[in-house]
Amino acid sequence: MAVLAEQHRLESDVILTEAKAHGIDFRRLKDLREPLCIDMLRYWNEVRGERSMPRPEEIDPVRFARHMPHLLVVQIDWEPFDVSYRLLGGDFVDAHGANFRGQRVIDSRSHTGRFNEVLFEFYRFVAVAERPYAVAGTMEYAARGRVEVEAVYLPLTVGGERTDRILGAAVSRALPKS
Repeated sequence: MAVLAEQHRLESDVILTEAKAHGIDFRRLKDLREPLCIDMLRYWNEVRGERSMPRPEEIDPVRFARHMPHLLVVQIDWEPFDVSYRLLGGDFVDAHGANFRGQRVIDSRSHTGRFNEVLFEFYRFVAVAERPYAVAGTMEYAARGRVEVEAVYLPLTVGGERTDRILGAAVSRALPKS
């Protein structure tokens, strides 16, 4: 168990370094500031109860209907490992400049540079950890330009044995052009 914990810590260090190069950093869950992210985390915790994560069908989309533009769901496949966009809210589509629903994250060109690779590894990290993570910082979207963003990523399980989906909630604000 100690070996797995150390491996997970090393993986988080690698992801953190890559994400920081793109302007994004992990944020402690208790330090979330955006009401949407706080509410989503609180709801996720209520639904999961004593389990490590809830099932997708337990998440009531009506509760967050007004926030749908700020939500995304990615599909996790394990053999071989892959991540694809299952749902992208309108704010994501606008920021990315396209709707990538059904496409692999690794193939996405929605961000500048190689950020799609950072996202792919981040989603793998969340899937393996089976716990929520939050991020915040500034980044650049292909269609929207530089933004300030805060997001929370919440793992979901279909069969109760591993992460099969990740529900994300993100709030971004355009930064002044320099």
